[in-house]
Amino acid sequence: MFDLDQELAALPGETLIDLVKMYSRNWHTLDGLWFRGVEQRFGIDVALEIDIEMWKSMSKTEARRIKETLGIGERGGVDAVLRTLHFMSWAPAAGYEIERNSDSALLTCTKCPPQEARVRKGIGEFACRPTFEHGFQNVADVIDPRVKVTCLICPPGPHPPDLWCRWEFRIAPP
Repeated sequence: MFDLDQELAALPGETLIDLVKMYSRNWHTLDGLWFRGVEQRFGIDVALEIDIEMWKSMSKTEARRIKETLGIGERGGVDAVLRTLHFMSWAPAAGYEIERNSDSALLTCTKCPPQEARVRKGIGEFACRPTFEHGFQNVADVIDPRVKVTCLICPPGPHPPDLWCRWEFRIAPP
């Protein structure tokens, strides 16, 4: 009989890391296919509206699951929010950098598989800002509600060619 836990435990660490990255690429592919299917059938506005609603729900669910699985405590601040983001299903396939200082952090996305796929296919960028405004803030609210997220750069706004978006994470003053 097949025992998934036993099979996973037998895999070398490098293979497990590759498997996580592959699942993340699969997640991005499914998300992109889903979005594109809705867009083709109902238009970009409906696709974005549904995408925002899905991210509102899924970001909370995923953050709660990660928090429980990793034992992330209450009020862990910006570092706990960032740690949670590192373990989100989309994160291993995305390319992002974190710049940390004493009271805030900047998350800069340099590789965005959904946007890059759309550009490659000639259908153009989509306005993902509201999706991530809800998604990132929901993660912060689950992990540490004191952390506030601010969008600095994100489509549909202009962005430099070497980055897609930039977000600031900061503990709000009391």
